[in-house]
Amino acid sequence: MDGLWVCDRLLKVIKEREQFIASSLMGNVLADMAQYRNLMGEVTALGIIGQEILEILEKGTQDDDHGTLLTGTFGSTEKS
Repeated sequence: MDGLWVCDRLLKVIKEREQFIASSLMGNVLADMAQYRNLMGEVTALGIIGQEILEILEKGTQDDDHGTLLTGTFGSTEKS
């Protein structure tokens, strides 16, 4: 399985979950304030994870801390 595919799939799942939460919040279907806080925490966590994935994808061709170049598969490395 290609690392790029996994990242793209995770970003899609994150976006879908964020949209579901947004529609739940706007649809006034929450039972109580605890459920609201839980959903807001989930949105925050999804945002952080999504941003990390985007940074990994952006860094895909840049040097990492060990002097290697990351390849598109994220599974193999090439010495610089």
